[in-house]
Amino acid sequence: MSHDVAGSVYQPFWDGFPLCDIHHSITPDVLHQLYQGVFKHLVHWCQKILSPQELDQRIRALPPAYGLRHFKNGIFAMSQISGTERKNMAKILLGCLIGRMPSQGIAAITALLDFIQLAQYTAHDSTTLGYLKGALDRFHANRDYFIQTGVQDNFNIPKFHSLLHYIEAIELFGTTDNYNTEMFERLHIDFAKNGWRASNQRDEFPQMICWLSRQEKITSFEFYQKNLQQSHVNVNSETILQPTPVKKKPQISIPKHPSHPRRQLSLIEEQNNAPDFSYYLKAFLNVLTPDNLKVPQRNLDTAVLPFKYVNAYNSFRFHPQSIHDDQEENDLVRALPRMAQNPHGRFDTIIAIINDAAESTGLAGKQYNFYNLKAEALIIATKAQELDMSVLFLLFPNRSTRVMEFDLDQQTGQRNLWFILNGTQGWRKQQTRSTA
Repeated sequence: MSHDVAGSVYQPFWDGFPLCDIHHSITPDVLHQLYQGVFKHLVHWCQKILSPQELDQRIRALPPAYGLRHFKNGIFAMSQISGTERKNMAKILLGCLIGRMPSQGIAAITALLDFIQLAQYTAHDSTTLGYLKGALDRFHANRDYFIQTGVQDNFNIPKFHSLLHYIEAIELFGTTDNYNTEMFERLHIDFAKNGWRASNQRDEFPQMICWLSRQEKITSFEFYQKNLQQSHVNVNSETILQPTPVKKKPQISIPKHPSHPRRQLSLIEEQNNAPDFSYYLKAFLNVLTPDNLKVPQRNLDTAVLPFKYVNAYNSFRFHPQSIHDDQEENDLVRALPRMAQNPHGRFDTIIAIINDAAESTGLAGKQYNFYNLKAEALIIATKAQELDMSVLFLLFPNRSTRVMEFDLDQQTGQRNLWFILNGTQGWRKQQTRSTA
């Protein structure tokens, strides 16, 4: 070329290194390859198949739910979409396509979403890597749907090609959180946004550098002071480390004050379309009663409960054991009635595990009951002093029912239980177990 300027490097510095493979220097990136790349293409294809207006209409129609973002204005008009917003879209996309896209397209999209989630595992073995490979194979087996519909001519897309190297990279370098650029996105706030705000927005770079330098010196001085204070806390030249007390939360917790205090049982049966509530309450408590005090099944209709009032709650929290030790999970279940500000109310869905034998991913192998809190749903808690227990009830009119048990308070030794009642006539003749 003219002026001895070449457009490429003819002999790179790593040429001849016996243990160097330059291709391994490019590692997978969950944020920019999967969410801002593969998933971005996926949303664009879905908008072509359904039209942006129809997809937005389906997204806006989704009810609010715990852990899900409600895009009240849809997603088509959004610009400069962040990685967090892409993650929230990935949680709801599949539900908006059911019934509008054939099974081949649903299978391809499901496979890609499975791959994205499996790639983010913080621990892998040969089994989970097999799941990852299986998800990629399912996508390749069904991806022709996007070519048949005309939304894509081919799949010669670099970020889709990168999916082929995820398993190899995990085997060589460990899980993807070791080299995911998402953890450094937070530095944009410290190094760019806060520095810009601290300047006068004129000739900003020298000011931002000066501000960052001062922040680092302040942080270093605070770290030095903290170490200096710890060095003086010695007993016989040995530092006594007191373990931090860990407060264990109960598995289920309810608000301090009930939404409807002292609700009469007869009023619940009348206003909540639950005519058999008292009967199933007696049947449930009878199971907990010692054998010598149990009431025969045929006499439950005429048996008298030791109380007439219960406290009703619109929500409760449960604290499942987190997969990661450094994270604490708090899930909230709501049953909010219809009102002027919220004409449709909010009635969350509960997935109850009734069989622990399962695969390590997804819902395969487990049996579940899916309960949707209908408009008349109430969450009722009461304490029966005579039976020395705390009982938490979920009332679901017009739905099938399953009895479940949880320990609420292990410290006091009280036996705390949770079960779901059905308020429709003739429920006693129905099966009490359903498999989703």
